[in-house]
Amino acid sequence: MEIINYIVIVMAILTSLAALLQKDLIKCIILSGFFGLCIAYLYYALLAPDVALTEAILGGAILPALFAFTVRRTQRMDE
Repeated sequence: MEIINYIVIVMAILTSLAALLQKDLIKCIILSGFFGLCIAYLYYALLAPDVALTEAILGGAILPALFAFTVRRTQRMDE
């Protein structure tokens, strides 16, 4: 089970770096939402289920939805 935690840590680092390098803001939002879900899993693995649930709801669903709505009303590509 410990190897899965290391894989999720690497995935979290890679998705955060990929989100920083994206020119398309929608892809950046999707990657940051996936990062939030990875962090939520790590909180759950550290036996903090209340923090994991909050992170999954906020970092994985609500904030990316709000950011996507904001980007949709402005421009999609970064200049």
